[in-house]
Amino acid sequence: MKISSALLLVFALASSVWASPPSTWLDFSLSSSAVSATCKAAREKAEASLAKVSAVAPAQAGFQNTLVALSDALSELGDATNGPIFLGEVSTDPSVRNAGHACDADTSRFFVDVYSREDLYRPLKAYAASKPKLTGEDARLLEKTVLAFKRSGLDLPKDKRDQVAGLRKRIVDLETGYRKQLGEDKSTGAFTSAELAGMPDDFIQRLPKQGDLYLVSTDYPDYFPFMENAKDADARRRLEILFDNRGGEANSKRLAETLRLRREAARLLGYSSHADFVLEDRMAKTPAAALRFLKDLRAKLERKGRPELAALAALKKGELGAKSDGIIHLWDWRYYHHRLLKERYDVDDQKIKEYFPMDVVTEGLLGVYQQLLGVKFTPVEPAEAWHPDVKLFKVSDAASGESIGHFYMDLFPREGKYKHAAAFSLVCARRMPGGGYQRPVSAIVANFDKPTPDHPSLLRHEEVETFFHEFGHIMHQTLTKAQYQRFSGSNVALDFVEAPSQMLENWVWKAEVMEKLSGHYQDHSKKLPRELLDKMVAAKNVDSGITYLRQDFFATLDLTYHGRPVGDVTQTYARLMREISLIPMTPGTRPEAGFGHLMGGYDAGYYGYLWSKVFAQDMFSRFEMLGVLDPKTGADYRREILEPGGGREEAVSLRRFLGREPSDEPFLRSIGLETAAAGKN
Repeated sequence: MKISSALLLVFALASSVWASPPSTWLDFSLSSSAVSATCKAAREKAEASLAKVSAVAPAQAGFQNTLVALSDALSELGDATNGPIFLGEVSTDPSVRNAGHACDADTSRFFVDVYSREDLYRPLKAYAASKPKLTGEDARLLEKTVLAFKRSGLDLPKDKRDQVAGLRKRIVDLETGYRKQLGEDKSTGAFTSAELAGMPDDFIQRLPKQGDLYLVSTDYPDYFPFMENAKDADARRRLEILFDNRGGEANSKRLAETLRLRREAARLLGYSSHADFVLEDRMAKTPAAALRFLKDLRAKLERKGRPELAALAALKKGELGAKSDGIIHLWDWRYYHHRLLKERYDVDDQKIKEYFPMDVVTEGLLGVYQQLLGVKFTPVEPAEAWHPDVKLFKVSDAASGESIGHFYMDLFPREGKYKHAAAFSLVCARRMPGGGYQRPVSAIVANFDKPTPDHPSLLRHEEVETFFHEFGHIMHQTLTKAQYQRFSGSNVALDFVEAPSQMLENWVWKAEVMEKLSGHYQDHSKKLPRELLDKMVAAKNVDSGITYLRQDFFATLDLTYHGRPVGDVTQTYARLMREISLIPMTPGTRPEAGFGHLMGGYDAGYYGYLWSKVFAQDMFSRFEMLGVLDPKTGADYRREILEPGGGREEAVSLRRFLGREPSDEPFLRSIGLETAAAGKN
């Protein structure tokens, strides 16, 4: 494979390895028909394995022939279908993407069926009733598996069970349709040259044109720079309207119907709401606890956020004079926040990103993680991936040389590709039925600017932070030592899953790390100047009140949607947005139609971003004391947080790493709130 010069520094980390694909489960050359056939065959094989479990007589039910056999069957189904489903997010072929989405829906429906089957629950329930003396992950596997069947209604009469199963299948269809419509949205604004005033030259030069007009998409690499830099308020307003109408009325209807069906299913199962159902299996345990956490935080944030909004409004008045309406609209706040940073803190994102060319950042990131976690990354050729831009790396233990797993990097945007940044688990680590341990494979997917023949890919500092965050998920997925797929890697409580990656965002604010991550694109030996980093750190919590109020709003909206019936979903969004974020929703928009987390696995769980942030900053406080590149602390973090996965209670892992009970003080300090919290939420 031909390696571009931009990646030579990355590949200099270690000599390349020529090897077969990292797992026999993976084949990224599948056609749409092959995707469908692979997924169908996987389901049929799983069904045959499950039939053996259901045939076990209750009197003969044991650990291996019920609990482990069920786990192995579902784990193999996951391994066989993860790759084809992933192609639905990254393939260049629309028919393959469609087949991948269909596989996702069919596989999800299969899992719904599994935990709704009385024939599978009967022998498992009999084994559980024998009160086996299990410990560790074995005991946790039994507890969580029995709970999954109960949460599917297996302790209900059959007619109600069938209703729950039917509702969940309809929900899966709605969720898939929502994601598909959002993923295929191609909303684009057309702007004159004058309307691009304030935009960097490299941004304008890469834009496609339609006659004399420049086309700006609502994809993140276009949208955020435009909202931060475009001086023309009406141009920003028009693009913001397009952005907040992605998914359209069809997705609003899908969301409303999904909320109704989720509520109905929860009540059949004996829960007051979908939020009560979801949080039973999370760290927070109840919606009331999560809402108290959000309300308590909101009171502190308002004391910071209201003056911040007033300062932005003053900037707007200074620029527009009598034309200013005195309100910071959604299309205003990023622009004036950006101006504030440049004018009062002399922080210019466009200048800063000159120090973060993709190749330098990637090399530095890999180096930091290797040093911190005691691992070694070796590039693999050929990658045999789904696109020529994709790179593959082998992970091994630095001390022993033992192979641990692999990960792919797919970092540049393209037509039809997943539009955000995320880490996908393609093959889960687990103990295999015939002995041995399956090595995991993951993929980091992002949409950073692609280099051109005339200009390298340059990352904004917040993109460097995102890169560190998502790669933290890769390490969680890859360095696990969990015995069962259910607990493998980042398969932890969803209100903890972000904590390890959120913690690692702190690294991109430290001088010793910037020495490794930065290098001016014209001369890599010129690192980000210390005085510039000091200004960035000083500006770090500028408008943090507004930013975290916005997160508080999203979390409260999510729990509200999934609590009592809310009526019109758009009106509810508008009301809570004004009340909590203090910024009004733009009339004529439907932001909920593009809020993918509501339909993508974070339903009644979005609060977890803030909840886990508390634990993230607490964990980081130990690195602050002992050194952000301290290998001993990194080894403890790898052993106590990453390796266990979900194999034990997350609170136990936290206490073992911290050596004490968790505290929210580090979080409050990190966002510029020095007042101590009333207590741990």
